[in-house]
Amino acid sequence: MSSISTNKFDFENSIGFIINRTAKVLIHVFDQELRKDIGITFGQWKVIMILVNNDTGLTQKEIADKLGLEGPTIIPIIDKLEKDGFVFRQVDKTDRRINRIFLTEKTNNLLDQMINCGLKIKKISLNGISEKNVSIAKDTLEKMWQNIHDEFNLNIAVEDHKQKRNTIQEVVDSNTRV
Repeated sequence: MSSISTNKFDFENSIGFIINRTAKVLIHVFDQELRKDIGITFGQWKVIMILVNNDTGLTQKEIADKLGLEGPTIIPIIDKLEKDGFVFRQVDKTDRRINRIFLTEKTNNLLDQMINCGLKIKKISLNGISEKNVSIAKDTLEKMWQNIHDEFNLNIAVEDHKQKRNTIQEVVDSNTRV
């Protein structure tokens, strides 16, 4: 039996392992709740949230870029959303080769329910954690993301990442005001 000394890498206590484990369980639970309550997946929810408050629609490429996905990955998600009546495609007014994606009235009518589903998971997951600690955690994770981005010259635009995060937060905030 071999033992690893305490000065070596402790995988199960590493920040990456803890972030990954937490993200997986959050996504899994959120996905289950969305499927049960609304009939959409977490991946579909992300596409919908990117399209909220976007009157000009977005192209598949723009959606994929905002979500940090490859173009072909987003196609089946959008196809399913369209088939189920959550989005529709419309030819771009200036370039007929491009389709823009828009939310349907059905989706707009379910938006509060979608937001509430997310708020429920947020409330449960942050139970017992102060707003100050949540803010520190978010700032720390953003700094980690920035460090990795800078060190490895990733092709993920920092401003796009911040804008995506802020857009989703604005949607949540606007739907929680009384």
